Amino acid sequence: MGIHNSKENHQLKSSMTDNNLQQTLILSKMKSSIIRKKTDYNEWQEIYRCSHVEWLHGISELFGFAQHTFTCNSELHSVCAPGFCSESLSRKLHPTFTRCSRKRFFSTSRSILPSLSSSIKSEKLREHFEYNYIPAMISSLQNYSVHGIVNGCSVSGLNHGDTIMLSVYSFILHKTQFIIVDLKLNRYVCSLDNDYNGLIDPSKVYSAWSMDRTQVVIRIPIFDESIALDFYKIVKKEAKIYRRILPIDIRTQFQFTPNYWSSRLLIYTQATYHRTTIINYNTTTLTPSNSSKVQLQTISQHHQSTGSYLTLKNIHTWSTYTSEQIFIDDGFRFLSMIYTPDSVCIILTFADTRCHCGQTLPLSYFDIYNANTLQRLKRIHTQLISHVCSLHMCRNFLTPIFSFSGNRMAFCTTKNNCGRELQISIIVLPNQLNLKSICRRLILHYLSVSNGNLEDITRELPYRLSQYVQYRPEYH
Repeated sequence: MGIHNSKENHQLKSSMTDNNLQQTLILSKMKSSIIRKKTDYNEWQEIYRCSHVEWLHGISELFGFAQHTFTCNSELHSVCAPGFCSESLSRKLHPTFTRCSRKRFFSTSRSILPSLSSSIKSEKLREHFEYNYIPAMISSLQNYSVHGIVNGCSVSGLNHGDTIMLSVYSFILHKTQFIIVDLKLNRYVCSLDNDYNGLIDPSKVYSAWSMDRTQVVIRIPIFDESIALDFYKIVKKEAKIYRRILPIDIRTQFQFTPNYWSSRLLIYTQATYHRTTIINYNTTTLTPSNSSKVQLQTISQHHQSTGSYLTLKNIHTWSTYTSEQIFIDDGFRFLSMIYTPDSVCIILTFADTRCHCGQTLPLSYFDIYNANTLQRLKRIHTQLISHVCSLHMCRNFLTPIFSFSGNRMAFCTTKNNCGRELQISIIVLPNQLNLKSICRRLILHYLSVSNGNLEDITRELPYRLSQYVQYRPEYH
């Protein structure tokens, strides 16, 4: 009996090996046919489309992309953020965790306090953050505990996507504080010096920080349900407030321009006929030990325009470089914006306002803008499979990714196949017409094709060349 079983096992292993070998041969033939095709493409041209399975089994690397899974079935999708995946972290903390069914996404709260379906995961995540990142003075002496995740670092590129902001709440003090932590370096970065009164819902908070880690901007609800935009300068391990603008629209989103260290801020907002107040605080006395705020100046501004706008601001003087009105299709809403790695283009993502947890097919589109002039360059319509809901599911499906060289973009779609199968579309992005940008794209493309680990290679390069290859900011 034992011998018979061993023969069956051997036959099963042999058939599995043959299947794997056959799949490898098919994939290698596919790669060879792709390589033989032309490499001179026009901008915005779709150069390849494949299934998600083919994408994971070599197509992504072939076209110069990092390994990336677009699908995500995490119960805790609502606490995920750019640069932070709760599913991958929870699996590391508790290897027995399994992914849930895709149809079980119904929670829209971003709190990671225990719930009926994910209490174990939530508790593990909370313990992980409190034990590894929160200073003892905050967690123990001031009785703060982790309440939720605000959002991750919005900068795409090497070593910039592993920073997140945590919301911590003290039941005794009845105050909320915000802390920035670096997941890659596994360390606490700083805390905002303002202790906001009451328990603040993390889903209503949005934040961004500069490339040089010297400035933080946060959109936050304050007294009387008013929404404020608070600006902080980081002094050692504390962030001191130096400006407040209120009221602003709750849908406002913003990003520091990656090509500049900390001087430019891109803002998406919906303006109405109203007056805003800018409060400037004294920054000359900013020291780690000084937490008092001295109001220096109050300025009132009147807005005479309505609609959705994309505005590029000088963060130091709060003057406007350029502004462009955004026209959104009826039945759609703005989701997010992201820069391409070389800061040439801005990708705005829009999705329809309906719930698609059922059988209906969700619709979305990308608007692509020039990063300097804010002129719209292209609109790309997409369609996803059923049960993918932008209201109740992880937005990994709706977020495009970029190749190492920054000249290609990949995203999920089922357009042109009636929603039967999730596919990955790869398109060519326009190139910035200067020698510096073209050389960088060619260098990065060559490094990715030669199968070199880009992070290992950059360690061996001179400092300035390493900064150049990693898209470090060029201007102050």
